Amino acid sequence: MADQDSPLAPQTAAKPTRPRWKGGRPRATPEARRGNLLPAVRVTAEELAQVRTQAETLGISIGELIRRAVLGRRAKGVPAVNREAWGRLGPLAANLNQYVKAIHQGQAAGAPLEVLEQLRTELAALREGLLGRDPES
Repeated sequence: MADQDSPLAPQTAAKPTRPRWKGGRPRATPEARRGNLLPAVRVTAEELAQVRTQAETLGISIGELIRRAVLGRRAKGVPAVNREAWGRLGPLAANLNQYVKAIHQGQAAGAPLEVLEQLRTELAALREGLLGRDPES
């Protein structure tokens, strides 16, 4: 029989063990995870239609609308009409900014600069208002 300390015995090199890296953010506890509880709410077909319409108008999900209503948060979404108007005003705002810049650089003349600056300020306030933001802040 071969002795284990004998040079004829097969040698197995033991690999050093190291802890496996578990990168990323630590997992949230089940209590901290959003969406693990689902309260049962019964509504009529008419009420559900109203909820869906309001959620679509604000551009948020039904769950988010209900969460905001129940928890007292303002249902702050942007109606589709406002998003469309905001998008259409974008090119106008860009052109106005380019024109004002050209006047400042002495490359253009025409409308009084003060009027254009005031128009630019009013346009920016209108666009912020369409998104439900306070233009003064």
